Amino acid sequence: MKKILVLTFALALSAGFASAQITNTSSPMLPTTDATCIDNISGDGDISDTIAFTETGTITDANVRVEFIHTWRSDLQFHVEYSLGGGDVLLAADHDGSSDNYYATFDDEAGTACSADCGVTSPCDTAPGPTCTPDGTLASFYTLASPGTWTIFACDDAFGDAGELVSWAVTLDGPGLPVELMSFQVD
Repeated sequence: MKKILVLTFALALSAGFASAQITNTSSPMLPTTDATCIDNISGDGDISDTIAFTETGTITDANVRVEFIHTWRSDLQFHVEYSLGGGDVLLAADHDGSSDNYYATFDDEAGTACSADCGVTSPCDTAPGPTCTPDGTLASFYTLASPGTWTIFACDDAFGDAGELVSWAVTLDGPGLPVELMSFQVD
């Protein structure tokens, strides 16, 4: 019985039915410098960091999580790029609100825009923060291949407040990405 179950699972994987979700994270602890990107939403930014994926597959969904400590959230602008295409995707720029920090997961399928969720009183103040839609669209990365390198660019567009990119993560879904196999025994 055990051999039949393992064989059936292996055949399903090889037939392309398997889809996986892979998350890679970076914790760069990079400080921003005041007023480095005034009205420059798609510029390279003050700071940048990369996350490399070595897993092979096709991207069908991409989400980006940020953990940014800052004393005035609306000063922050950040965007992502992928080494194999999809362009420059704006995650957040000049959201209203004088609250501190920016904790959020950007997901095209979320119900509310991060620009609304991260207003004056918001769940973005503390981790884990909301799951909300970015200002741009992450769908421009769908159908692209992996492996590749993701880069986040961030900057501060005003004087008087400082911040730090604590960590960020990219989560990819798609067929061909490795499935974490678990062993089990059938008695």
